[in-house]
Amino acid sequence: MAKRITFAALILLSLLGLWAGIQYYRRNLETLQSSGLDGALFIFLIILGISVLLIPIHLRMTWEKWSAWGLLREYGLRFGFLIGGLLAIVLVFLLIGLIISLPARVGHDYLVLPWLTVLVPLVMVIIDLAQQNIKRTARNFVAGFGLYAFRIYGLLLIQFVTIPIAFVLFPAGFFLQLLSLGDLVARWGFGVFVGERPLLCEWLNLLDGCTPGLVSLHVGHLILALLAAKFGPQLFNKAADWYKIGLESLQNLLETN
Repeated sequence: MAKRITFAALILLSLLGLWAGIQYYRRNLETLQSSGLDGALFIFLIILGISVLLIPIHLRMTWEKWSAWGLLREYGLRFGFLIGGLLAIVLVFLLIGLIISLPARVGHDYLVLPWLTVLVPLVMVIIDLAQQNIKRTARNFVAGFGLYAFRIYGLLLIQFVTIPIAFVLFPAGFFLQLLSLGDLVARWGFGVFVGERPLLCEWLNLLDGCTPGLVSLHVGHLILALLAAKFGPQLFNKAADWYKIGLESLQNLLETN
């Protein structure tokens, strides 16, 4: 009976603490916003709410292990550990966000992408060196940085070249072909008024030379689509082979423990 009363009292006190925190946040929102503390308190209230929800579940799952005093002690310890752990996770993400946005914070927004390009492989090779996955040498630092940079951005380069070209030439390209042909058939075959100029001429703003432009687009797209269908898989496989060879070459430069 004492254990149940203790458990109920702990839950009630936790809920009252959460409710008091929420009321304080609501009453003092303008003051908190002026001091810049509204975001921090809001995050803390979320963490507190998660803790208030999860700790009773944990205690009920291990109910038989505790006496009334043990229940009180476990509640306090788990509550502190959970809040501390969640705060640490939030701080880590805030730190990551701060590091990523560092160029923007110093007024150089255009450097964000180059900074990320350097930062991601740099962090990964530092982790490898810290965990001693590779020997801690200057050569391994340079080779590891190159390996991670090539692994990430080489693959992205292949994807960003292949996927847009394939999309433009095939689904998007043939959709425009059919749409344009349907427009021309409706316009010239059935005399339906769709617009003053063919759709593609309107979209591409071809004021002069609409007919030569349409012919060039239709014929040029078909030629490019045929070339892509014939040589595209070979070029993709060749790029994948070069990527694999590059990875193996860089991996061979690493000195493992």
